[in-house]
Amino acid sequence: MNAVTLAFHALVANKLRAALTMLGTIIGVGCVVTLWNVGGSGRQFMQDSLASFGHNMMFVHPKYSADEEDQRRNRYRPLTLSDVAAVRELCPSVEEASPVMFSGAKAVFGARYCQTKLQGCYPSYLSIRDWLLERGTAFSESDVRSANRVALVGSNVARELFGTFDPVGQIIRLDREPFTIIGVLKAKGSLFGEKQDDVILAPFTSIADHMGWGRAVHMIFVSARERSLIPQAKNEIRLAIRASQGLPPERKDPVEVEDLGEIAQSVDKVLIGFTLLLGAIGMISLLVGGIGIMNIMLVSVTERTKEIGLRMAIGATEFDILMQFLVEAMVLGGFGGVIGAAGGVSVAALTVKVLSIAMGRPWPFVLSWASVLAALIFAAGVGLFFGLYPAWRASRLDPIVALRRE
Repeated sequence: MNAVTLAFHALVANKLRAALTMLGTIIGVGCVVTLWNVGGSGRQFMQDSLASFGHNMMFVHPKYSADEEDQRRNRYRPLTLSDVAAVRELCPSVEEASPVMFSGAKAVFGARYCQTKLQGCYPSYLSIRDWLLERGTAFSESDVRSANRVALVGSNVARELFGTFDPVGQIIRLDREPFTIIGVLKAKGSLFGEKQDDVILAPFTSIADHMGWGRAVHMIFVSARERSLIPQAKNEIRLAIRASQGLPPERKDPVEVEDLGEIAQSVDKVLIGFTLLLGAIGMISLLVGGIGIMNIMLVSVTERTKEIGLRMAIGATEFDILMQFLVEAMVLGGFGGVIGAAGGVSVAALTVKVLSIAMGRPWPFVLSWASVLAALIFAAGVGLFFGLYPAWRASRLDPIVALRRE
């Protein structure tokens, strides 16, 4: 405690010098804490965004140039409604499956219009995507069989075309084809910068038949019965589509099956790598701050040589002198670390707030106390490491020579 008291007295006696010495540590710790907590908040944001996309969901899409035979024919095997039926019937681990056809379309109501993403699908697509209705009702299997011209509009489309007016029951034109709105989807927000609510859903057959696009399936959306069954479901889906397309064993799989878990892991790895890279840059700032601590401590030892000799003359041991300067260096590093950690948390919270405003969707602020504690320990460790040599040098002074120093 006496060494800590002496250390604070020395810092107070040279306030400006102490502040400038701590600046490198403050910046280093602040950078590490800021980047780590912004990165953690970004990872949580991505996990929440992917969770909003769907539940235990998988994507099935054609694998272009997957097979040598198809390459020779310069073609690929498109998905069909028969493939969807095979997935539904032959895959016990699959809960639901829906074909999806994607396209852009111009939606018109009266004098208002907007460009929107049009998706033809089955009713099961709503439950696969965990998409709820804000008002109205969903289309049914009967609408799919009859190719009825009904549609569900996303919240952004409803706002642009109708404002505060209820769109249910109104007729809009999609590329000049009339469709009756029977429901409005609840807002989902953005995912990877793409607005999920700029969408119109309609029965697959009504889009395929009335819009003249044919019945080629662009992608099959599938949900597994449980998260743990996804690997098994993937294998079942590949086998079911091979059986549906009549492929012999020697031919390669014509489709690729991906799940949200794989996408989440890939995004998580990228964010972790980016955070660690920037954190390493912050650590370099800490090391630079440590060099500054060593430099100032060497100057302090030179300035206080007579004080060291006087303390030794009245009974202070080499260990006492060593601890005095070592604790002073650790206080410089630790106190700078506390200020840097507090500033880093504040900057991280402000950054997350700005990102929430910029992206139009709230980011969760995830405070990692482990990162704060690790940064503080590392800052104190930097002070200890870079203070060792100046403290050792002070403890090895000859008291007689030190007392004679003017």
